[in-house]
Amino acid sequence: MSNNNPIVRELPLSHTIYLDSEIDAEKAKKLVVYHYPLNKSYRWKEWQEHLDTELSNRYYPYLMRSYKGQFGLFVAVDSEITKPPVILNKDGMDIRPEKVQYSAEMNPIWIRLIMRKVSAFGTHCKGSHTLGRPLLKIDTWNTKKSTGVNAISLDCRTQQRRDRNTTEVVLFHENVPLRVLDSAKANAEHRSSMWVYDKNNILVRWIPKKGEKTSGPVYSEIRKNKNKRKQRAFIDLSNTDAFKGSWPCLLKPIQDELIERAQEYGFNLKPKTLNLRPLPLKTKYKQGPKTRNTMPSVALLEKVLVLDLRFSKNISAEQMLLPLNQALSEKSINTQLHLLPDCAPQDIDSLEFNKSDSILVLLDQYPGVIEDHYPLTTKLRTKVACQHINVNPYDLDGDSIEAKLINEISDEESDETYLVPEDEYYNYALSMFETDSRMEALKRNLEIVIKELSIKHLLHDDQVKLSSMLPEERDVLNEELVVITDGYLFTVLNDRPVLIPFNPTISEHEKNCDLVLGKFNTSVKQLFALLSREWPYSYQPQVVMQGFGSDAEKYARFARRQTIVIHKAESVSIYYQDPKYDTPHMLPNHLAETLQELQSQNISMPLKEWQLPERDVLEEHINELKEEGELSEKSANTLLMQLDDIKTCWHEALGTLWQENRSSIEYKELKQHAFKALLSVMNNKLPEGEMPKKIVSSSLSGSWAKVASRVFGIPLQDIRAWLRDIPGIQRLWHDPEQGYYIVGSLAPPKLQLTRQPSIRQWHALQGEMNTELLASLIDVDWVRSNQLAGNPCVALLVRRWRDCQNGKEEALGLGLIK
Repeated sequence: MSNNNPIVRELPLSHTIYLDSEIDAEKAKKLVVYHYPLNKSYRWKEWQEHLDTELSNRYYPYLMRSYKGQFGLFVAVDSEITKPPVILNKDGMDIRPEKVQYSAEMNPIWIRLIMRKVSAFGTHCKGSHTLGRPLLKIDTWNTKKSTGVNAISLDCRTQQRRDRNTTEVVLFHENVPLRVLDSAKANAEHRSSMWVYDKNNILVRWIPKKGEKTSGPVYSEIRKNKNKRKQRAFIDLSNTDAFKGSWPCLLKPIQDELIERAQEYGFNLKPKTLNLRPLPLKTKYKQGPKTRNTMPSVALLEKVLVLDLRFSKNISAEQMLLPLNQALSEKSINTQLHLLPDCAPQDIDSLEFNKSDSILVLLDQYPGVIEDHYPLTTKLRTKVACQHINVNPYDLDGDSIEAKLINEISDEESDETYLVPEDEYYNYALSMFETDSRMEALKRNLEIVIKELSIKHLLHDDQVKLSSMLPEERDVLNEELVVITDGYLFTVLNDRPVLIPFNPTISEHEKNCDLVLGKFNTSVKQLFALLSREWPYSYQPQVVMQGFGSDAEKYARFARRQTIVIHKAESVSIYYQDPKYDTPHMLPNHLAETLQELQSQNISMPLKEWQLPERDVLEEHINELKEEGELSEKSANTLLMQLDDIKTCWHEALGTLWQENRSSIEYKELKQHAFKALLSVMNNKLPEGEMPKKIVSSSLSGSWAKVASRVFGIPLQDIRAWLRDIPGIQRLWHDPEQGYYIVGSLAPPKLQLTRQPSIRQWHALQGEMNTELLASLIDVDWVRSNQLAGNPCVALLVRRWRDCQNGKEEALGLGLIK
């Protein structure tokens, strides 16, 4: 891809790197380590639980690993004069340790033990979670129902590159929520790890001895909830506390401490840093009117059949079509909805449809509730394109569980949680769809559902051509391309998608894949042989295949994790996506400065200190900013035109606040008051017939913030300017040297970014890296609404095909290859 843009920006990651050749062996020897041999007659899990009880409250960094062919336990102590801990096996016998001499092959063990010694989190928690992992306390919660602690257990692992000198240290963590136990459970045989606060208010690991009680509350780990609705935001700039709790702010001090402590023991760690360049895009952010379809490249269905399987019948199916048709109309989507006759749940499987039909199923339930109607269409979706939409208005603009419309009922015997709706949950009215928030959510959801249904229609109906459904992808999704991802091989034949299960342990699947791969001068076996030769790390792929199950099961799991792109032009090129088992966190620059700026913006000052100076002083500031290049000529002129109105509205806002007996205020709130009045003034001055504005333009708002910063002597600019400067937050970025692609959002950044942008690394196994090809597989508008695809867009086709097959590994278009 031709990209002459000279912009290059640095992005540090949570991973660190050291060169094995630069390790100071003399310093490394200062880490005193012992190895305790463990009897393999016990199962690994049994040793884990036993050692957890033996060591996790004794503050020794430890790691279960083999040494000289002997399975065992590494333990680090403070110095040569420190005696190693006494550890008893399950039979009560001493396990005699052996002192470990440092050597280069011990580097991975050394760095993990150093990680477990760091003190960045020592003041938060003492002791380890399980397997010797330190625990970091993040925050606490205190509600009417429960009190608890949010924590993460920390660890790292190493992966040495194929040059056998460069080693990446991968920092990773696991969420560990702790909840207060009742006293009966705390003193019984409780399985999960338990924690208490000591006299210094430090959370410490507690292993109760017979008859021992604690004066304070006992905390224990909560069972992981896979359907947990709330996750910690990637970056949250809404206030200083939220920003401190964002992932970069949590992990950066840990990385800094690891680097500092590793230096003491001879490891010269440096943050892994990407040098990113922006790539040009064809997909644009769909701004302007909210009515716009955000996925124009998909040929959406003209006709959809509607099957009403809602639990509630307060609103008839005919009435329910009214807000749906309104949403389609406002989104400029021309799909016609045709209501099917009522159907009893037991009769759904007997319904007959043509392959050309597409079914939209209306539901009004949160998935998993008691009497869930989602499973009713299990068989139906294998026969015809079928997609659900939840139209319950309570779920459109909120969380029904948090609103107590759905109760979480726990069964302590089975350890299951049941979702039981209140009667009110199903007692909704048509008028509830008239609120802006619900209608916006319905429009957004319906647009996505119609798109998904169109994709499933492409897969089910063999008369639909891929180029007609996805016309903008006809130059890339064609017979010259193979993509292997998520356990399927994808290609195109006769303008139809072909999907074949990619499982080398099943001979029929391998044979079918070879029929496609043969046209690219390769086969499944040759592909894996190439992967083994060009594997980017010093260890071989077989190491990754370790784990539970038979060799065939391990091999099948490994194959499913691979994403490979094969492209035929003048020659055949093969690209491989690194299967990152722990995706790095972005740790952007200037975190401390941003926190300081955010704190200054949240300062509440007396009303009199927010008074504006005379106009000539403001004009002087505007001219200075223009001369310094901080304001463009156009922005400066716009400000000067609105300056009198801004001064008036600002003064009136202060007067109103004074009358309300407010003595002080933050800038954000004051600006909100003033600019609300300014919007009204500006709309009143519009020519007759011109549509009023809903908000003051971001350009004018941002320009005023720069002037206000000069006037009041504190940084008041939009804090999101920092986000816009972080490479990867928006658009598509590429590090050509390291093969990384970062896929950001197309939309302007909000104060809270829920998810980190997708970070992927690609390697060329054969031929030269084709950035244009890889970018074209991501630069599409039909995978995520108003966002680019994180993985090659073909992955969505695979996921939708799996939905259509209820998880079975069936082929699509097999007749085309034989």
